[in-house]
Amino acid sequence: MRDRIRYTLHALERMAQRGISKEEVEGCIKSPDQAIRGEVVRAIKDIGDKALVVVYRLEGDYALVITAFKSSKREKYLSSRDC
Repeated sequence: MRDRIRYTLHALERMAQRGISKEEVEGCIKSPDQAIRGEVVRAIKDIGDKALVVVYRLEGDYALVITAFKSSKREKYLSSRDC
């Protein structure tokens, strides 16, 4: 995984509203339990009773975080760990 991580203003605002730290986001990107790749990447980390979902895009030599949220619907995001 890329060592460089940048954040959109939207991501920083949502993280502040949702009580998600940069350390949590960076840990999720660097060591996800599941990653769904497409035009954007959805990195998912099991954090106990919830799943942390970080949506980012690879931009050259860095990851640009678009948003992050915690979901109580763990089954939806962690249903198949084969990805």
